[in-house]
Amino acid sequence: MSEGILDEFINKLKKDRKLEANIFYEESPIKVVLPVLDIDFGRKQIEFEINPKIEAMINQEKEIYVKFNNEVLLLRPLFWNKETLVTTFPSLAIEPKIKREHVRVKCSQKNPILLEIYDNVNVCVSLRDISEKGFSFKLPKTVYLELNKPYSGKLNINGKSLPIVFKVLYKIERPDNTYRYGAKILNATTKVEDEVVKYIFERQREIAKILNTFAD
Repeated sequence: MSEGILDEFINKLKKDRKLEANIFYEESPIKVVLPVLDIDFGRKQIEFEINPKIEAMINQEKEIYVKFNNEVLLLRPLFWNKETLVTTFPSLAIEPKIKREHVRVKCSQKNPILLEIYDNVNVCVSLRDISEKGFSFKLPKTVYLELNKPYSGKLNINGKSLPIVFKVLYKIERPDNTYRYGAKILNATTKVEDEVVKYIFERQREIAKILNTFAD
């Protein structure tokens, strides 16, 4: 990130004494306002005032996203408790989550979504997250999926088993000897779209209830 953008960002913080940011909880963006307590130029750290709700979100994601000058910046938490948070100075976000076109939610363990994959793969896997246009999941390295190749299968969601076609857009190697795959839904039927939207809506309500249980 250029020194110019960093200087503008820090100067705005010094003037406003607060930061408007997004923290993702269960892949849902939560808007927060963080009062600035201190800016340490020597250590390149920023101290904010927070509350237990924000602490709970940081415990899960450990990333804070900010839109600034048409860029998406990332602040990484270094230390936090129920009252204060210390972060790094910002850097450019590699994955600009807050510029996503479609809402994504992390799938519930109590109400999982299962994906059956055919085409000589023949596996069934729980989805990690889902949006209206795609989803992600993990598979052992012994199972190989090709990038940009259409795969057919079934999406088991909301108690229904629906035919689906998808293609893998990317895969990321994980430390647990797996790959995380990101996939795009191809030619989704109205039934699939309706069930995915329904699941996302209910999951957002569930996440909101969880956040409301945190103490102020």
